[in-house]
Amino acid sequence: MSRRLLWIGGLLLVAAQFVPVQRTNPPIEQDVAAPAAVDALLRRACYDCHSHETVWPWYARVAPVSWLVVHDTNEGRRHINFSTWNQLTPAERVRALEDTWKAVDTGRMPMSIYVPMHPDARLSDADKATLAAWIHDATH
Repeated sequence: MSRRLLWIGGLLLVAAQFVPVQRTNPPIEQDVAAPAAVDALLRRACYDCHSHETVWPWYARVAPVSWLVVHDTNEGRRHINFSTWNQLTPAERVRALEDTWKAVDTGRMPMSIYVPMHPDARLSDADKATLAAWIHDATH
């Protein structure tokens, strides 16, 4: 019985590879203007999920993990997309940056599921201070 279940599970896993998932990187309209240190921090810790400059890792091509990666990236872009910054009004930019800081300050960002495979995305206290200062300056 357990051998049969293993075979069925294996076949389902193979079949899942044929379910298409769309990994996209649309054109960049306008990146957020940030000082070099902040830009480097955003690119290192945020851009994979919050821009059109996603570097799709190998596991983003293996179902069912690929489904989660694409879903999380699309959700991240929906919340804040640094590649379409020009589409936001000044008030929307302020709110997006304030929401970003709340997510970082409470530990929701970067996502805990993301950091183990992307250790460079881990934010140090100095990174958080840099980000907080930039967001404060940009929103006041």
